[in-house]
Amino acid sequence: MKLRDKVVVVTGSGGGIGAACARRFAAEGAKVVVTDKDPDGVEEVARSIGSVGSVGDITSEDTVHAVAELARRTYGEIDVWFSNAGYTGPHQGGSIGDDGLWDLSWRLHVMSHVYAVREVLPAMLERGDGYLIQTASVVALAMHPDKAAYTVTKHAALSFSEWLAATHRPNGIKVSCFCPGPMLTPMLLSEGFPADHPALRGAATPQEVAERLVGAIDAEQFLIVDSSTGPDSLRGKAADYEKWVEGMAFAVER
Repeated sequence: MKLRDKVVVVTGSGGGIGAACARRFAAEGAKVVVTDKDPDGVEEVARSIGSVGSVGDITSEDTVHAVAELARRTYGEIDVWFSNAGYTGPHQGGSIGDDGLWDLSWRLHVMSHVYAVREVLPAMLERGDGYLIQTASVVALAMHPDKAAYTVTKHAALSFSEWLAATHRPNGIKVSCFCPGPMLTPMLLSEGFPADHPALRGAATPQEVAERLVGAIDAEQFLIVDSSTGPDSLRGKAADYEKWVEGMAFAVER
């Protein structure tokens, strides 16, 4: 899909990769609606691309509806909904985590995607065209040894994307799941890694990520990755599940 003249909603676009994607999509000629919990970020990004923005918690179905209505009032029916907002949560060191973390992770990484699809899919099906994009993580293809809730809900996000693609691609609906590795965003930088940590050395900039996404959307590619780590993990799991689990256990012990 070419982004020119398309109406695009990007959640979590007040900063990080969401902001970079909003700017890059707008540069392609898309009509981008910005939404985030951060009012300053929404105002700055929307102003920079000459668009509109909405401040709110995307884990609320009412917020999703309000954002969609803003997009429709301003530009018309939504062509692309990019469910990008996410939260890694604290390192848990093997702890499962409390109910609050699990509830937030589930609502943000799964239900916000569900609410978006409920909101925009009927109109997309009626016209036989539309694009649904969900950000998961390379963790959805592997795991994060210190973050149980993040790992499980990112796997669920990928599974939901797979279901959408298998069910609705025949109806003209494009679906992509973005499973990136480390990115140089406030989320990663807040982890407190030393400057020479491998996660920082190999991390992509938000601008590099946005460029990759434009190409993947143009190609209507389902699985969008930025390294071989995730696919290698999937192949390892398929080839020898026991060996894969042992390798993950070794990673936890280290």
